[in-house]
This record gives sequence, C-alpha cells and structure tokens, in this order.
Amino acid sequence: MIRLFQFLGLGFVLLMALAAVSWLIDDTGDQRQMREALPAIQGRDAVTLGGSTGNGIRYPLMCIDGADYYWNAQDFFEVAAVADLILERPSPPRYWLVVAAPTAQSYDNGAPASERGARRREIYRLLFRNGRFGMIGGDWRQWLVTIFTPALGYDAWGGRFHRVLHEVGLADAPSPPIDWAARDRITVDPNLAASDAEAFTQRQAEHLERVDYYDPTVARRSEQALARLNQRIRAHGGTMILVIPPMTEAVRTSTERRMGRRVREFDGVVARLAADGVVVSDHWRDPAFARRYDLFVDNQHLNGAGAEAFSRLLAVELRSRGVLPPSTCNVAQAAETSASPQPPDMRRWPVFAEVLHRGELNE
Repeated sequence: MIRLFQFLGLGFVLLMALAAVSWLIDDTGDQRQMREALPAIQGRDAVTLGGSTGNGIRYPLMCIDGADYYWNAQDFFEVAAVADLILERPSPPRYWLVVAAPTAQSYDNGAPASERGARRREIYRLLFRNGRFGMIGGDWRQWLVTIFTPALGYDAWGGRFHRVLHEVGLADAPSPPIDWAARDRITVDPNLAASDAEAFTQRQAEHLERVDYYDPTVARRSEQALARLNQRIRAHGGTMILVIPPMTEAVRTSTERRMGRRVREFDGVVARLAADGVVVSDHWRDPAFARRYDLFVDNQHLNGAGAEAFSRLLAVELRSRGVLPPSTCNVAQAAETSASPQPPDMRRWPVFAEVLHRGELNE
C-alpha cells in the first residue's frame, strides 16, 4: 500500500511539473500569438471574430482601422467567450464582424464527439491567463482537463519533442515559416473543385452527426450565445455584423445537398438575429464569386485577390446601408498596404484550416 501511494505521489509530482512547463513555454507559438494580438484590439474601430474564413476581410482595403482576432475552427461559444474578454478591456471596438458560414451553428468544440477539443483548450488557456475561469458553453470536460491537468491536454508537446530530436540529429528541421504572399497567390483547380468539395462536406456531415448524437441542442445554444453577445455589444455602444463570406459553387452545392437541413437551420438563425438588430451581410451564394475559382485558395477560403474583391464589396455595402461611416482614405494606398504580408499572429490559422479540410490534421 505504501508503494502504491509513493507511485501515485510521484505521478502527481511529475504531472504538476509538466503542467507548470506547459504554462510557461509555448513552442508552437499558439498561445503567444493569442496573447500578443489581444492588446492590439484596444482602441481600434473594428475587430474580426470567428473561424479561418475571417482571412477574407482585409481592413486596409475597407478603409477601417480594424484588428484580426479570428482563429481556426472557432465555434460560436468560443466567439462569445473571446468577445467577452475583449469587451471587459479598455476601449473595445465599435464594429464587431463575426464571420460564419452555414452549418456553423452545429459546431461545439467541447462536445464529447468533437474532433476539435484542442481548439477549446487553447481558448480556455487564453481565458485563464486573463483571469476568466468560467466554462465555455457549459463544457466541463475540456475545462477540467485544462484547469487541472493542462499537460495532458496540450498539443504543443509534439513540437517540443520534435525540436529536441532535431537538436540531437534524430529528426528533420521544423517546417519553415509560411510564405503568406505565396499563399495569397494560390488558386483552386476547377477540375478538382467538385471532388474536393464532396470530400470536405462528407467529413463535415459525419462530424456533425456525431456531435448531434451526444447533444442535439448545440444549434439552439449556439444561437443563444450569439444573441446574448449581440446584447452585450449593443450595451457597450457597438454594432455586431454577421458576415457570411462567399464560397465556391462546388462547396455550396455539395453542402446544400448533404446538409440541407442544417443550411436551412442556419438561415433561420440568421433571420432571427437580424430581427434582433444584428447587421447581416450574406454572400455565401453570391454569384459574383461562385465560379471564380481564381479567387479562392480552396473551396472555402479566399486568396489575396478574392479577399481584395470581397473587402471592397463589403465596405461599399456596409457604407451604403449606413452601418459604417463615410470614408475619404486613399484606397490605392490601402491596397498596397494590404498586399504586404501581415505578421503570423494575424494570418497563420487559415493554413491550418486547409490542412484540416484535406484530412491531414485531426484536431
């Protein structure tokens, strides 16, 4: 019995040591990027929240002083939690652009069947570091893992071990930094768009069916999270803008065929939010982008040319509707600024989304 207690005690000490290291060091840079980008939001006019499709919004091209704070695979519960963190800091933005697409209401990264628990833990770590210890969307599982045994739920260990192995000559060098300018020049092969879209929507449908099996209330609770967020933003004098970015005809057709019920459910969520005062800019079915495969990196994400076209279109639309104030900025100069590669903490996540969509990354 004594040896058993000694074994358990040694295991506890080792676990706590690993936990301490995981809080102090972040080799992959994920937490560092989240932490460093947060203060830059203060005093800005706008902020982008949501998933990786936020890459399609380029504020310089819209003549808006905005900040990017979107993260790959972020669900609505996490959007609301991050927004609360920003709202309680000094000088929050006035315009809140929440980027989402049909079926987004069905995601819950904290669900038992979710493949994206690592993303929820990253958001928890960000909140914990800023003194917020509440659960996200009632998620007690990942909350417990993150707050009590962070070392067991921390994906960055892989990066650490790889670095050590490389130093001793047992592994190749880590991947080089992403060339953002080169990424912005990638285009979709029209001959592969349909098959890629089918594979993508099949994985999405299977994932969401597993989530539904354990919790059929996700869509309703997601809508409630956004509705409450809208109320908090309005209470601070801000405006919530739900942006539904364009996607290719291939992925739209496949999504409507395989997940038509979820698409209609999303449309209902959007309609109710609009009735509650949320500004909605819906371009998911926009024919100007549907077959312009030269404007997309993949079926879901705009490339540099696509982001430029969409950002200009979005700015004109929102100003014509009186949502944004008139602007006299130099658009040509803004385009030149936007063409320059942005720092990794603002734009690295869409690349991880592409890997996930190809099935090469299991979050």
